Amino acid sequence: MTIKISGLPFQLVCEIIPELDSSGMPKDFMPQFKYRNVLRIPLHKYGNGPFCRFRIPNGYDGKVGVYVVLVNGSVKYVGECEDLRKRWNAGYGNISPRNCYRGGRSTNCRINNLIFKTYGKGSKIELVFHETNNRFRIENDLIAKLNPEWNKMVSRAARTNRISLRIIDSKRSRTDGLYEGKYHKLEEYLRKSQNQAETLTYEQIERIIGSKLPLSAYKYRAWWANTGHSHAKTWSRAGWKVSQIELGEFIKFVTTSKTK
Repeated sequence: MTIKISGLPFQLVCEIIPELDSSGMPKDFMPQFKYRNVLRIPLHKYGNGPFCRFRIPNGYDGKVGVYVVLVNGSVKYVGECEDLRKRWNAGYGNISPRNCYRGGRSTNCRINNLIFKTYGKGSKIELVFHETNNRFRIENDLIAKLNPEWNKMVSRAARTNRISLRIIDSKRSRTDGLYEGKYHKLEEYLRKSQNQAETLTYEQIERIIGSKLPLSAYKYRAWWANTGHSHAKTWSRAGWKVSQIELGEFIKFVTTSKTK
C-alpha cells in the first residue's frame, strides 16, 4: 500500500504490534536493570521505561530513506535512516540496557515508550517508508511542515522559532580552510545556517559529524569550551560559540558574526 505525505509516496512497512501478554496488552521490559553500571552512570530522563519489544519484517536491510510513524492515520514521528531494519529492530524495537543511561540513545527509549503507551490505549500504529538518498533534507522539510508531536525538540522549535534542523547530507568534498578532522561537517553545517541560534541535540550533532561523540562530550562541560580544544575551532571559525550546555541532551550555539 502507498500513501502520500506532503506529496511524497510512502510504502507501508507494517503495523507495529509489540509482544503481548495473555490479556492482549504489551509486555513490559526493563532492560536497564541488566546493565552492569560499575561507573554509576545515572539514567537519562527516558531511561526508566517501561519498554516493549517489536520487530519489522525482513527485507529492509540497508534501505536508506525517511520513515514516518502513523497513529490512527495521523503523522506522529518522522526520522531518517541508513538501514531501516537496523534502525527499528536493533534500535527502537529492542532497547539495549546501556541506552537507558546518560550518554545512551535516549531517543530510542523515548520512542519505544511512546509506542508502548500508545498501543496500550488501543491505537493503531503503522510504519511507512520513503526510500531516498536525500534523507536529511526530506526529513527536515517534513518536520518543518508537519511539526510531528513525537519529534520532541522540533515541536518545541516550531512553537518558539529557536531551533533549526536543516541537517545537510555532507558527502561532498571538504573545502579549503575547513578543519580536516571529523568535526569539519559541524563547521559546514553552522556556516550554512541563516539563523542567530542553533540548538542541536547530541543525536543531531552525531548525525551531522557522522560518528559518535566521545564520552567526555557527554560527561564534561569543559569539552564544549569555546577555546582550548582543536574541535572548538570548527564552530569558532564558522563564527559561532557555545552558549548553553545540557550534558547528554543538547548544545546551543549562537552566532558571533554580525554579518550573518
